[in-house]
Parts: sequence; C-alpha cells; structure tokens
Amino acid sequence: MEYRIPAQAEFELSSTPIESSQATRTQCSPAAVKSPCNKDGTPHRSRIDVPPELLIIIFEAFLSIVDPMSLDWKGACKEYIESLFSLRLVSRTWRDILDDTPSVWVVLTSTVPLSVNHTNITRSGGAPLIIHFGDLGDSFVQPEEFAKLVGPIRDRWKEVCVDEGARTAALKCLTSPTPMLETVRLHTYLRSGAISQPLELLGGETRNIRHLDLHGSIVNWNRSTFHGLKHLRLAYVDRYGLTMDMILEILADSPDLEYLYIDSMTFPVSAAPPLLPILLPHLRTIELLFLPGNVIFPLLRHIEAPHCQRVRIQAENVRNTNEWVEESMGSFEPLLREMHEKSGRSQLIVSPGFVDWKAPFKRGSDKHGYRSFEVQIRSDSFVSLLRWIERVVGGGDLEGLEMKVCITGENRLPDPEITSILQRIRNVTELRAYQGPENSQEMVRFLCDLDDNTIPFLLSLRVLHIDYEYIAADEILLILRTRLNACADDGGSSKLPHLDVVVELPVEARPEPTASLDFAIIAQIRAIPGVTFTLTRPWEYRDTAGMCAIVWDDERGVARWM
Repeated sequence: MEYRIPAQAEFELSSTPIESSQATRTQCSPAAVKSPCNKDGTPHRSRIDVPPELLIIIFEAFLSIVDPMSLDWKGACKEYIESLFSLRLVSRTWRDILDDTPSVWVVLTSTVPLSVNHTNITRSGGAPLIIHFGDLGDSFVQPEEFAKLVGPIRDRWKEVCVDEGARTAALKCLTSPTPMLETVRLHTYLRSGAISQPLELLGGETRNIRHLDLHGSIVNWNRSTFHGLKHLRLAYVDRYGLTMDMILEILADSPDLEYLYIDSMTFPVSAAPPLLPILLPHLRTIELLFLPGNVIFPLLRHIEAPHCQRVRIQAENVRNTNEWVEESMGSFEPLLREMHEKSGRSQLIVSPGFVDWKAPFKRGSDKHGYRSFEVQIRSDSFVSLLRWIERVVGGGDLEGLEMKVCITGENRLPDPEITSILQRIRNVTELRAYQGPENSQEMVRFLCDLDDNTIPFLLSLRVLHIDYEYIAADEILLILRTRLNACADDGGSSKLPHLDVVVELPVEARPEPTASLDFAIIAQIRAIPGVTFTLTRPWEYRDTAGMCAIVWDDERGVARWM
C-alpha cells in the first residue's frame, strides 16, 4: 500500500531539511525558503516576518478539508495527514509552530499506521477529534486495534465516519453517550438478517448530533431520536421501523436544516390529517431519490424551502399522478422556474411513462459537479405528466427550455387532450417516434392535420427523428410542406427554426423486406430551405451518416454522395 508520510517525520524532531540559518525567521511559503536571493545575487524581500497565529491560518487553508459529509471523505483523512507531515519538513520554525498547535492534529484514521495516530493524539492535546474507521482494504491496522486506540478518548470525538469493513468494531464504540459528538456517518450497507438488534445509537443521547448520514440503518428509531439537525442523509433504512411521521417530526424539529437526502426507501405513511407546512428557510439542497410516489409526494407536500438552491427528485411508480403532482409539487414549481431562469436553459424529456427535467451540468468547486435541479417522475399517466409540465411552463414559452417528446403506444396522440396540450406548449424542440407503424403514422397525422389552425404545431421544433421502416419519403415531404405552407400563410417561413430530419434506417441484416428508398423525393426534401435531411442506421458513426446513394451531378459532370 502506498504511503507517503516520511517515516522519520513524526519522531525525529531534530531533522532539518534546510539550513538552520534560513530557519531563524518565520517564512510565509516554501518558495521563500528555497530562494533567498534574486538571480543577480541581491537579497529579495519575499521573506517576511509573519505572526505564528497568521501562519497557522495559512497552514489550515493549505491543508485538505476533512468534511465527513463530503463525497470525498474516505481519502480526505489520509491526504490531510500526509500534507500535515509534509509541512513539518519545510523548516524548524514551521515544525515547531505546527507541533505546538493542537487543532491541526485532530484527524485519526485507520488508513495510516498506529504510530502516526499515536503521534496525532499526543500533539492534539484536548482538542475535539475526527475519527475515521476505514475499510479493511484501505487500512493499515485491523478495526479492532484502531478501536482500542481511539475508544478510551471517546469523550473527545466530535466527528466519526465508519466504512463497511469496520462496522463491528466501530459500533461497539457508539453504544455509550458521547456528549461532544456532532457528526455521525455510518455506511454499513447492512442486509436483512445481518444484525439481530438495531443499535441504540449513543445510548439514546443523540440530541447533540447535527450531521447524520446513515446508509443501511442500524438505529433504533423513536419519536425523540434526533433534533436540531443541519444535515440529514438516509439510504436503505426503511426496514428498521422508520415511518413518515418520524421523518416529518425530525424535519419539524430541525428548522436550521441545510441538506436533506433520502434515497431508496419505503416506509409506512400515516392516514392522519396532514400536518402544518414545515418551513425550512435554511434548506439549500433537497435530494429525494428512487422513492415511490406515496413516499415522495407527502414529503414534498409538507416542506417549504423558499431558498433552496439544488433540487433532485426521482419518483418511482407514481399512481394517481394528477392528484399527487398537483397537490404536492405546487410549492416547488416557482422554485423550479426560477432555477431554470438562472441556469439560462434546461432540457425536458417526455418518454413512455417517464418525465426527466434537468438543468445543465455544472462543474463545482470539487471534481464532481452538479445540476441545480433535476426532476424525474415515472408514472402510468402521460396526460397527467403533460398537464403538470404545461402548468410549470406557465401556458406559454419558457425561454431556454428544450423539450423532447417521444411517441409510443403508451402516449398515443389521438388523445385530444394530449394533442391540445402539445399545441399550447411552444417549447417542443424534438419529436421522436419509437419503432412501430402505429407510432409513426400518428406522428404523420399529428404534423399534417392542422384542423383549420393557421399556425403549425410545434413552432420550436428543430429535430424530427423518425423510423424509415414505417414512414415513406413522400409522407416526410408532406409533413415539411404542410408546416411551410401553414407558416407562409401566417407571415412567412422565416418564423420556423432550422429543422434537422433524422431518418433511421433498419439494420442491414434483416430477413424481411423493407421499404425502398425513393431518392427522387429525398432530393426534393433536401432542396427545401432550412431543412437538413440525414439517413442513418443504429450504431452508425456520424461521419458516414447521410451517405445513402451515389448520384450523377449534371451541372458538374461528376458522381457524388447523396
């Protein structure tokens, strides 16, 4: 296992990697120590006297942040310690200042040798500690040995993180009250039958906990378990007695909550009358993922988060979609519109029984990045989903919204309400028919039958993706001419955006015959201004797409690809 902390760093305090004459004054950076003079030999002024208090602030800013709630917390502890010991090697002054500052020696982790942890305990004085029980594959010592080292100083624990491989040893340390403990992150991934009795966390004395992250519940839940949380993250904890009422009570007792994450859970929902709305003015992030509709929508119905900056919702198996969405998403709709406007654009995909609305992916301060919002709903009612979309859009154009609609047997266009909604929503930029003759013919009827409406449907349409196996070239030409003629009657074709018609050919090896290509009609399509016509096959590279035939160019007297 790679280990970059110098073996002599924590014990050989007399080691001096630079000349002592250069270490007589406090330096502000390693570069200042290595370059005492300019190239012409004259002294430079990069060496300055810095008060030790200010130097400590600089050191702490340089050291890796150990945040147990971060996605990178597993490697952060080891990286922090390696950086700390590297700083000690710059000069005696830096070494002495660091050794006399207990607050920088508070990280203890099983991913470094016990000797390093002993050194950290000694130098940390009585400062609150960050404890990390790492996985067996990442650790230098067995979890039991690490538990023996850190267990006697449990009264100094402020933050504790437990990985899967260390759960048995770590949980023995978490059954007694630990008054200073504020952060608990237990990623134990328990399966059914893996533990006979749920853990009575900290002997029930949990009121001081402010940051809670449980993956695979081991907690004995009751109505007074947690209060005043700032960070709540739960996943796979439903089978140990947690109920919706308990979740709502925890939220109601945590007005300063800043982060809420619930993933892959199902638990009983009370039939009692709804509680008053729970106002969470400090909530910045809410992530409700892979939850059934009867869990996710009651949560949303009770939460008011006016200042939320990130929203991720993934609702599964939603029944009675119209009722749930209309009653539960109302308070979040203005927030989603505001997030869309701040992002400048967003994409909304409506496919069989599924809606996915998301903002562009952004790079954050860390390497992971994020989206300001993402809403995914799986439902049995395409009409109800479209109603909700229309309400969020506001009955008109939502600038920057790109909407992709996929036509299948489950969301058939002959439904007059579906057709009417699509007429009113002017943000549909892509229309695609899945394989099947019914789907393709419905698209033809939808785009060609204007019902005496002089404005063509889907004014924002930029991509039309169809299956050539079920739509003939003359039907594609009819679609395009109908749109152009209707728009010309209304003031000119310049109102229509450029349209990319992508026609997907069947795979080459097919036992049954397929419709032949009418190259004369395709030539007419490609001659229409503002239209790009592309023939492609599944899994075909885009640089060969569209090269479907060789024709003779009479004007140039050469053969060319069509």
